[in-house]
Amino acid sequence: MSTLSSVRAIARADVPSFTFGRAVALLAGAVVVGVERLMTRAEVHRSRRQLAELDDRLLRDIGIDRGRARHEATKGFWS
Repeated sequence: MSTLSSVRAIARADVPSFTFGRAVALLAGAVVVGVERLMTRAEVHRSRRQLAELDDRLLRDIGIDRGRARHEATKGFWS
């Protein structure tokens, strides 16, 4: 079981009352999800920059023209 799965299992446990441990588990789960999203956005951003650096021959091979590559490369980190 992964760390995220175990955190989610603790957070969803059938506990009759709200406890400090459950609150910590919920917070830890939110932090893990947030970090995963940031890492994904960073990877997409890195991929877009690499796309902009490809030459025309490689862009043709993958079916993208220079204008589309430039458009993708100028998108922000958040998009």
